[in-house]
Amino acid sequence: MDKKQNLNLLNEFHLGMFEYGNAPETFLTNYLEYYFIKFGQVAAFRIPSGRGSSGFPEGSLIVTPCTFGTDLNPYGRGSQIIAVTRNGWEYRADRYSDEIAVGFNNLSEMPCVDMIDDATTLSEIDKSLRFLIFWTRLAPLIRVSDEKERQEILTAFNNVKEGLPVTMVTKKILGDEFGFKDTFTVEDITRPDFADKIQYTARLREDVLRWHYTRYGQVVQGDTKLAQQSVDEVNGTVSSSLTIPLNMLKARRAFIDEVNRKFGTEITVDFSGAWRAEVTKYENDTGEPEVDNTGDPENDDPNDNDPNDDPIGTNETDETETDKGGEN
Repeated sequence: MDKKQNLNLLNEFHLGMFEYGNAPETFLTNYLEYYFIKFGQVAAFRIPSGRGSSGFPEGSLIVTPCTFGTDLNPYGRGSQIIAVTRNGWEYRADRYSDEIAVGFNNLSEMPCVDMIDDATTLSEIDKSLRFLIFWTRLAPLIRVSDEKERQEILTAFNNVKEGLPVTMVTKKILGDEFGFKDTFTVEDITRPDFADKIQYTARLREDVLRWHYTRYGQVVQGDTKLAQQSVDEVNGTVSSSLTIPLNMLKARRAFIDEVNRKFGTEITVDFSGAWRAEVTKYENDTGEPEVDNTGDPENDDPNDNDPNDDPIGTNETDETETDKGGEN
């Protein structure tokens, strides 16, 4: 597969990480996740007057990528949000107004930038696999002395492919074993003996995918002896691999809390089944709850719109979170 195809493969994996409930029809959560993954930050707002379209009337709640504009605060973050829809119109609003809600892919407010690197690596491995498969194909070069002999060889090969008997019509085809010295010669132009090398390149592709999946919470065990781990080692891998997904879940819950508070919706977000299974597996093995269901501290108070607060609550932790971090 090429880079774009591998990127689509990783996109499908990421788009299945979270599930949303009670979202309005125009609040397309598949686009929301795509924007989170690709751009790192999104805005939710209602379509203003004069901007409605078929299926998306005025007042519909939608999500788009966004950026921060002018009037920077001491941390360099602008207070004006600039959102641009996919059909080309722009919407601006104050970050702390009730007209717009802003969310991030994770607490570092970044897209999944490693997807591009991993997709590039996978595409290079795929090129190597294609070349190895070609290079190890049995492809003899047959030297003949004239056109008649060439046609005889081609006819013989075609008959073999069809499972038909091969008729020997010249002494040249019979070869030295019958005492005829004037015969064709065969040379190898590929290396079929290199076929065993294909498995190492295929294993590398598997490893790159496994590393990416493990990084985002899906611990995939390899089938080599080096990948055989003890229970404690596997639990440790599960715990560390959940760090990024839990970070992403917390950022999404903060965004959904803000959307619900500002627009009167009751949207929910949680891990999808595959990721919930990983969390449950960790909790059952360690007895420690891993998912923080408290939401974001900034959104606990519906009247708290202090512009000096961190927009996604990254600087606030409660005692439970601090204790849990110490245990891990």
